[in-house]
Amino acid sequence: MLQARVQPFLSTPSLNRRACIRIACSKGFGVKPKAVPKPRKDQPAPEPCPCDSGKAYKNCCGPVHRGERIALTPEDTLRARFAAFCKGEADYIISTTHPDFHVNHYQISTPGGAEERLRQDAATACNRFAYTGLRVLASEPGDSELDGYVSFEYLSRSRSAPGAPLTAQEASDTAGWNRTAEKCKFVQAPNGVWQFADYQTTTFDASMLAGLPK
Repeated sequence: MLQARVQPFLSTPSLNRRACIRIACSKGFGVKPKAVPKPRKDQPAPEPCPCDSGKAYKNCCGPVHRGERIALTPEDTLRARFAAFCKGEADYIISTTHPDFHVNHYQISTPGGAEERLRQDAATACNRFAYTGLRVLASEPGDSELDGYVSFEYLSRSRSAPGAPLTAQEASDTAGWNRTAEKCKFVQAPNGVWQFADYQTTTFDASMLAGLPK
């Protein structure tokens, strides 16, 4: 590469060899690379994703909630939905619920009434309860490539007021939490989005099992 750059100058009678090499080097060869700035030590740690993936929210469920990408599997969708309940992303909860579920669940004949009821319930669930400790127990295929099942458990408790953050005492009070185990069915829509379609659930006092997640 250096020979190819120097050769044209060597064939020019008016320039000597030292001048040619100096000109070639001035075009980038031998230039000291710029130092890459180091991250500041006082920068806050990225917010962890509520789905307990171990990743930062901005790199995990955040882009899914913002519509920048879709969850590719039933388990990914389950994690994104759990994070949506934690973050108050009711729109994502609605968009990943199969229409047949809320139509059959609420038994409302008014057009759009079932979805509106689901939206109200989703907002209530986000505002009145806190969630943590998601643990996926199993992911199973369904009867076809378009459905699948996810078994999981999590902790939840009521807030002192709608939308109020938990106090340190509330967060550490084992007796105030309930542990819920669910098995959910997901169905893939034509646009590729996996939607929650049905579930089985069991709720019991968290103090009956292990303590709160660290």
